[in-house]
Amino acid sequence: MTAATRQSTILPEEARRALVSAYAAPAGAIEATHDGLIEGAVPVLVRGDARIVPLAEWHSAGTPADAEELWHSLSAACLYRAGNWSLLDLDAERDDAIGDYTAALRAVLATRVRYWIYPDGVGVALVRAGDGSPEATLSLALHLVPDGWVFHRSPGPSQDVPDLRWSWGDVDALSADDRGLSL
Repeated sequence: MTAATRQSTILPEEARRALVSAYAAPAGAIEATHDGLIEGAVPVLVRGDARIVPLAEWHSAGTPADAEELWHSLSAACLYRAGNWSLLDLDAERDDAIGDYTAALRAVLATRVRYWIYPDGVGVALVRAGDGSPEATLSLALHLVPDGWVFHRSPGPSQDVPDLRWSWGDVDALSADDRGLSL
């Protein structure tokens, strides 16, 4: 089955457990310099200063139960490590790094972003994206970003935020690369 014909895809159970046990911020993901799989078969896509961990992708208006469960499990893990989440205002027009990041999120049709600030200067964001139309691809991803991209008390200076687009095909390519296959 190709990525185009799938109805939904979610990280394997091993990767979900690894993310939850690392409080959604495994060291290998934060330190990644290129796309790859880290311990626990967790995929990490490097987009400039952003590290994206694709969690799920689906093609229906409703959220699959396993993706919803992962959203809640990661929210609970982040809550345990960093306290209550904040919601990123995706409609705010700002002239700082937060504005640049929210503009990049709007470009990928983000609809809801919960975020936490971890003590080591990392912003952890759970991102739901997709317009909800019947033919749309919807997704759930974890973003590890500089805290100045999300934290309203210490926004970073305006900067070029990378393109945050990804697809499950990017994840499939990592798995093929990990097996030593070439396309």
